[in-house]
Amino acid sequence: MREGKISTKVSKFKIAIIGAGASGLSTAYELQKFGFNVDIYEKSNQLGGLAGAVKLSKGKIDSFYHHLFKSDKYILSFLEENNLNSKIQFKRTSTGHIWNNKFFDISSILTLWNSKLLSNWGLLRLLFGGAVIKYLPSFRILNEKLIYKINDKLFGKEAALKIWNPLLNYKFGKFSNLIPYSWLRTRIQDRTIELGYLSEGFETIYDFLEKKIISANGNIYKNCFVKEIGFLKDKKQLLIKDKVYDRVVLTTPPSLNKKLLKKLSYKSEQIEYLGALCGIIEFNKRPISAYWTGIADIDKTNKSNYKEFLAVISYAELDDNWNKKGKPTWPLYLATYCSTKQFKKFSTQEWKKKMIKAALELNKLTDLEEIKEENIIDFKLSFAEYAQPILSPGKNLHPNPESANNCYFANMHNIFPNDRGQNRSFYLGKKIAKEILKDFSKI
Repeated sequence: MREGKISTKVSKFKIAIIGAGASGLSTAYELQKFGFNVDIYEKSNQLGGLAGAVKLSKGKIDSFYHHLFKSDKYILSFLEENNLNSKIQFKRTSTGHIWNNKFFDISSILTLWNSKLLSNWGLLRLLFGGAVIKYLPSFRILNEKLIYKINDKLFGKEAALKIWNPLLNYKFGKFSNLIPYSWLRTRIQDRTIELGYLSEGFETIYDFLEKKIISANGNIYKNCFVKEIGFLKDKKQLLIKDKVYDRVVLTTPPSLNKKLLKKLSYKSEQIEYLGALCGIIEFNKRPISAYWTGIADIDKTNKSNYKEFLAVISYAELDDNWNKKGKPTWPLYLATYCSTKQFKKFSTQEWKKKMIKAALELNKLTDLEEIKEENIIDFKLSFAEYAQPILSPGKNLHPNPESANNCYFANMHNIFPNDRGQNRSFYLGKKIAKEILKDFSKI
């Protein structure tokens, strides 16, 4: 069937999308290209979900840190398709590693070797393991192996001890022994030497999509929380906020979907989640020299505050445009994954105090000029309850973990084994739009 005929046929069908994050907006965009009528419901007043922004002294910045790899083909294809690729800059950045209260520059093979984090044999084993994962074909039997059981065989005992095992523990906490090799393989294969960032932040993409969707006669209802989705009497169409729809796409987490879809025979496999905690401290002096510094300090005698965080990211090391105008400032992210219960143990002011202490401690590990509390310009704290799904072949790894009548799902369940949500969201947008089109072509 030709596209013109498809568009004419589907134009009478209405699709609702719950959530105006990256998945919801990209799905709406792709559905409109086929001619579907689309409405989006967003409970907040901000678009982009985890890719939303907060305002600092010099402008907006992503509330959770983001960058792109050159391998992120779905989102890069979208940018090129809409003449937005001129807004993205790719550059090599520096990478640090904290081990036993010391900072190591691991930006390249040469700097890693010079840092003496690993012995010569340990470095060779690390490089060999990385090359095997990146360039050799994957085998299903290996994909389902648990990483913590094979790390030392892949990378050698030294790199497993100082790099990979701490990474697992800091990122996944008590779930670290459930993570499969397929997650690590995707993580390594996705990486490219140069990182990309959008001028004026990733919010640029979602502002563009909002205008694009509305100009194509779509609706985006902000500050609109959907409590329940029901069937009409014939059970062929859905009812949302007194509006009738033929299908619904959900980008919301299972705990909410269970309430939304209780009338639509909703089923879901049990999946654990960790939340994302991210603080931004804006300094008037450069706090850390590396863009990305991973924290892998497992020394139990070290009681430093920085040990509560997975990584510290110095934003201006990636975005060259940030300090081109006005007095330089240096936004610093401190990030980790934790449960909602762990997050709520402390108030915003308590988290702020912890993060400031951590930033000052990390600064002292570098050779930069010392920073103090009086160098702080601003502070922002963000927490997302559902950010990191815990999917494992030994516990709860399922290809289609959710189902309900007349529903499609584009939430965090569906990014595994990738953990780079934005690129995967644009992939899901294309995938789900094609599935919906295929289903309606049968009607």
